[in-house]
Amino acid sequence: MCCYNPNTNFVKLIGKAITDPTVRERFLTDPTETANNFGFSNDDQKELSRYSLRKLKALVNGPSTHH
Repeated sequence: MCCYNPNTNFVKLIGKAITDPTVRERFLTDPTETANNFGFSNDDQKELSRYSLRKLKALVNGPSTHH
C-alpha cells in the first residue's frame, strides 16, 4: 500500500501538502489537478482516487483536536 513506501509520488505529495501551506491549499481544493502537477502516473492517480476528500484532508491537516 502507498503509505508504507516513502518513495511513492502519493507520499511525496502528502508530505509536501503537510509542510507547504500553498500546496496544501491547492491540494485540498483540487487533489487531482495538484497530483497531475506532481507528475502522477495512471497508477498514482488510481491510488489517490481510493481516498475520499475527508480522508485526504485528515492526512494533510493532521488529527482533529475536537473531541
